[in-house]
Amino acid sequence: MHEYSLACSISEICRDTVNAHGLANVERIILAVGPLAVVHEETLCFLFDEVAEEYGIGRPELVFVYQPLRARCRCCGFEETIEPPESGFREIWHNPEGAPLPAQCSSCGATELEFPGASRFDVEGVEGETADDAAGD
Repeated sequence: MHEYSLACSISEICRDTVNAHGLANVERIILAVGPLAVVHEETLCFLFDEVAEEYGIGRPELVFVYQPLRARCRCCGFEETIEPPESGFREIWHNPEGAPLPAQCSSCGATELEFPGASRFDVEGVEGETADDAAGD
């Protein structure tokens, strides 16, 4: 279950941000999630609630910002956004087994495609208050 290690990493990044910027409390953590990141949102939220307390950062909200799937042709450089399937459950797009990836470039027909950022999972932002904000200064 890799969500546990993700919860620990997010908590550590958040704790370091709190220390570096003098935050009194953390309200929200923004996560950028690529379409092939294979992260189970409910499991991560549950584990994060448990782990965050141990790191002394309270219980901030995790906000998941799902990134689109981009395809880029290595031959002609053409880039396009691949739309998620209309049917099925939401997480199918975040599961490589269920994601219908294109096999060739829709511009030149080459089969040398790459999917930049498809496996991305990053802490994109930490939102909270400094001691001065909390005191109303």
